[in-house]
Amino acid sequence: MSNSKEIKITPFELTTEAGAIKLMTSLGVTSQGIKILAAKSIFCAFLIKGIKSWEANIIKQHLLSLGSDAAIERDALVKDINTDILIFGSRSQLKRLSNKLKGQPFSLKEVSRLISLYLENLEKKEFVFLARKKTLKIRKPIVCGIINLTKDSFSGDGLLAKATSSSEKIKFLALKKAEQMIKEGAKILDIGAESSRPFAKQLRVKEELAQLIPVIKAIRKEFKKIPLSVDTYKYPVAYEASCLGIDIINDITALRHNPKIADIIKKNSLGCILMHMKGSPLTMQLNPYHKDVVWEIISFFKDRINFLNKKGISQNQICLDPGIGFGKRLEDNTRIINELYKLKIFGLPIFLGLSRKSFIGKILKNNIDQRLAGTIAANVVSINKGANILRVHDVKETVEAIKIASSINLN
Repeated sequence: MSNSKEIKITPFELTTEAGAIKLMTSLGVTSQGIKILAAKSIFCAFLIKGIKSWEANIIKQHLLSLGSDAAIERDALVKDINTDILIFGSRSQLKRLSNKLKGQPFSLKEVSRLISLYLENLEKKEFVFLARKKTLKIRKPIVCGIINLTKDSFSGDGLLAKATSSSEKIKFLALKKAEQMIKEGAKILDIGAESSRPFAKQLRVKEELAQLIPVIKAIRKEFKKIPLSVDTYKYPVAYEASCLGIDIINDITALRHNPKIADIIKKNSLGCILMHMKGSPLTMQLNPYHKDVVWEIISFFKDRINFLNKKGISQNQICLDPGIGFGKRLEDNTRIINELYKLKIFGLPIFLGLSRKSFIGKILKNNIDQRLAGTIAANVVSINKGANILRVHDVKETVEAIKIASSINLN
């Protein structure tokens, strides 16, 4: 019988430098060794689209010299064409690639800049979101509670459908709901009066203001510390809401409907949630089609962030919402959630609204009031993919799910 000691080998998943540092520290690796090895232990890959074949070959040769490689189409090796290239390696190798490309001409210099920026953003673990005079430091995911004042909310939770008797009754219900959500752990409250469900019609500005103003006034007076968001894309509504103390503008058109809302955000130092939507609520689900939905969203956000930055609005005032269910098919929604990590390249908080949505019903074949479990499952997956703020109807259950997910996902 052999007396040799049993050798134990187990696979180990490292996805962040913080996780690598924690593991190496537990092994007794020196601080100098950790500094050298941490970046070498994290594998990354980037797909670069639409560069010249000679540029792709320069990148490939640099990676080979660094002990890694890149994948390009065969014709790009011998022909002068536009091509795509998949680069991969450890974070350390890709950082060194970025340094090597700094002095190269044409688009290679920009490739260098973006690789360096994206590597930094992918590792980002804490976000600072500024909303008027309030500062949200987001390390673990947080919850945004939904207060719907609509008569025709898709989820059936619109307060006007429950209280048609008087504005005082609506205010009472809104205050009660706000109090409950804050107690349950909501860090933001999002108040809206116009339904954005598929095929919903627009409210007139006068009607939207009549529903919103009493409730915003009441909640702001009672709860001064919690950041309040208004769900609107109309300039007069955004303006009046800002005068009443709203901290965040949540615009489903990403300020395309009325770009002047940027002036309100700038003047009052408000937070801004930019959402991707194809079409409008009235038209968005009429045979939506995306060739590459995630790439479309990335390109869209590049444009909208650039617009806000030119208006003098800082990065710390912006959140990104990929718009689940807004002009997307079932396969688009599931792909967005699965590839949510790609939006981390912007280094901004990712805001996500999955609560009770139709894609969950299509998967589970159930009604809106039966989608809590599906919503929780989708939200937990989204957390692991990079979501930072979850907009939900069911605050208590979501806060509890985040606590469990965060406790398990210690890195």
